[in-house]
Amino acid sequence: MSVLLVPLIGLLVMAVFAMVLKWASNMDTDRAHRKDYGLLKEVAKVPSTTAARVVEERLQSVGVRATTVPDPDGGLRVLVFPADQATAIRTLLAD
Repeated sequence: MSVLLVPLIGLLVMAVFAMVLKWASNMDTDRAHRKDYGLLKEVAKVPSTTAARVVEERLQSVGVRATTVPDPDGGLRVLVFPADQATAIRTLLAD
C-alpha cells in the first residue's frame, strides 16, 4: 500500500503546483503587456511623426519637455512629466 501512496502524493503535489502556476500566470496579463514609461504621462496620441513633431514643438515653446514613443495600436504617443501635464493639456487644447 505505501509503495503506491508515495508516488500518488508526489503526483498530487505536482498537480497543486501546476494549478498555482497556471493561476499566477493568468493574473493581470493586460498590465504585463503594457509598456511602462515610468513617471511620464500621455498627453496626446497622434497618427504620424510629423504630427508628433508639431505637438512637441508647441509644448517646447511653452517650456514643457516632451518625448514621443510608438503606440502599440499604431500612431505615436506624446509623453510629458507629471508636473508639466496640466500645462501641456491646456496648451494643446488652446490650439
